[in-house]
Amino acid sequence: MNVDEPARAAGAEWLARMRWGALAIQAAAVLVATEGLGVDLPFVPVWSLVAVGALSNLWLASRKDRAGHLGTFLVLDVVLLTGLLYLSGGPTNPFSIIYVVYIAMSAVMLAPKWTWTIAGLSIVSFAALFVVHIPSEHLGHTGQGGGFQTHLYGMFVALALAVALITYFVSQLSLELRRRERALAEAQERTHRWGKLASIATLAAGAAHELGTPLGTIAVAAKEMERQARTIPGGEGLAQDAELIREELERCRVVLDRMAAAGGEHMGETRSSVSIEDLFTKVRSHLNPEQAQRWVATTDVAAIEAPREALVQMVENIARNGFDACEAGRVLLDVRGGDRAVALRFVDEGHGMDEHTAKRATEPFFTTKNTGDRMGLGLFLARTLVDSLGGQLTIESTTGQGTTIRVVLPRHP
Repeated sequence: MNVDEPARAAGAEWLARMRWGALAIQAAAVLVATEGLGVDLPFVPVWSLVAVGALSNLWLASRKDRAGHLGTFLVLDVVLLTGLLYLSGGPTNPFSIIYVVYIAMSAVMLAPKWTWTIAGLSIVSFAALFVVHIPSEHLGHTGQGGGFQTHLYGMFVALALAVALITYFVSQLSLELRRRERALAEAQERTHRWGKLASIATLAAGAAHELGTPLGTIAVAAKEMERQARTIPGGEGLAQDAELIREELERCRVVLDRMAAAGGEHMGETRSSVSIEDLFTKVRSHLNPEQAQRWVATTDVAAIEAPREALVQMVENIARNGFDACEAGRVLLDVRGGDRAVALRFVDEGHGMDEHTAKRATEPFFTTKNTGDRMGLGLFLARTLVDSLGGQLTIESTTGQGTTIRVVLPRHP
């Protein structure tokens, strides 16, 4: 599909909506004039012109991006309005102000050349009505009698309706533009984060590649050292040190694997039904015994549709951040489901964050930790995963009162 088609379809939808408003004004004006003010108008020609406008708008609303150039519909509207004015007093008809409505539509939605075309056609058409039109004693300036009073009423009604339509049109369009600006800013922010994530993925892959060989060499040497230490008297302590080295090397391998997974592999991981109880069990198995005792997890949901490993990594990262923030307090996770989304609420009883820190918490490589992992990627990767799933991550924190992190993931049919 052509990239211009969505914009053209949106423009056609807006124009169709505004044309319905203008047609409603014309139909209301005819009814008020004939039924309320007693103005004698040719029934068939007048309503035929209104019907042509309605049929053309049905065509526009039904076809949108295939209906043709939007300017042609406004040209048709000017011609139809001129016909209605010709049948109802010409330049003395107060509803000639509707020309301004069509010019305003063109100025907002079309290129300048089309706006000048609509404006020029409106001026020429209105000027032509001074030369040729069907007079109306009710709508004309016939002295100070009833005809002039009717004209004044018509001016008031026409002005009120035209102002209402233009105000609605411009205000709604302004709201739509602001919504698009916000959506564009969010899209740019997501693109920026994905760019950072791609850089981290590249860094992780390079680190795994470069460190794999030296870690393997150290593991072999540590194993040999442990074997030799067990053959000599008093070598138990050395053997234990060698065993510890091997354990730490295995931990390094696990960390590298997690870096690779967190750094981008979840982007290709398919969604699956992840059991909440299995999620809790797996995360708890990654915590040390002391942390596992302080972790409290509750749920009223059986499963979440998400990439399995990426979800486990996200929950573990947020939980570990909570443990880093509190030395002895609890870290809670409460999972609640709704009709359209599942909400994960993380609460820790730690020292909390100030406003500045909370705003920067999801930035890559930003951390306030003094010990342990100082890479500052946990919340950044969590935010990236949540964005990729179409969800939201929010942080609420006050210094000295702990932190609450809410993750809302939409349900997928």
